[in-house]
Amino acid sequence: MLPPEIEQVLHQVQAHANYMPDWQMDKVLREELGTDWETSLFAQFERTPIASASIGQVHRATLKSTGQQVAVKIQFPGVASSIESDLSNLSLLLRTSALLPKGLYLQNTIAVMRRELEDECDYIREAAAGKKFAQLLAGDPFFVVPQVVDEATTGKVLTTEWMDGKPLSRVKNLSQETRDLASRLCLFFFLLN
Repeated sequence: MLPPEIEQVLHQVQAHANYMPDWQMDKVLREELGTDWETSLFAQFERTPIASASIGQVHRATLKSTGQQVAVKIQFPGVASSIESDLSNLSLLLRTSALLPKGLYLQNTIAVMRRELEDECDYIREAAAGKKFAQLLAGDPFFVVPQVVDEATTGKVLTTEWMDGKPLSRVKNLSQETRDLASRLCLFFFLLN
């Protein structure tokens, strides 16, 4: 779906994604879920993340109360507070260089970016959106939305039902019929937004 050069860069970024040190992850989870988070909420918690992105990392765990497999998304410390500084620096760079495209209203663009990034850092909002999607798609035989686990979700930790999946990078190995279906599904979700 992407040019090979861009795909290679994205694979390198993904392969070299940074993880929080164990002590830092523990600190975030203690602050968000309580000092006894590991023993009170989880029967098992994989301390090595299965994925990492720009604002957080994801761990696989098992709920103590139900035995259900879950995904625990943990926000990196300081991400939300760095948004304003990063956007101010970006604004300064664009204003003082020739990088700003003609006709771009910088302040409006920065304001939209700020709102989007703040929303991205709000896991309570993300949980609510997930619940809304689940409600809208309830009973649909085709779509499944991971259930949010409220007792292990906060503004900086999002816990949902575990769902196995395939990385988007493997789409090129699928049949044309399956790729067409994936494209239609992506279009459907973009239109919902």
